[in-house]
Amino acid sequence: MSLSSAKNYALRAAKSQDQKEAIELLSKAILELASSIETTDAKIKKLNKSG
Repeated sequence: MSLSSAKNYALRAAKSQDQKEAIELLSKAILELASSIETTDAKIKKLNKSG
């Protein structure tokens, strides 16, 4: 799960001619972003605890 995956999904959605496919790709992009944010948040919390 990464920001680049989210970006790729979003770019594919923007180019899609099929509305259903575009929605699915945007959903995947949002999930990738959420996962990346959670991972970053966990890393920050870990650093704050150790510091």
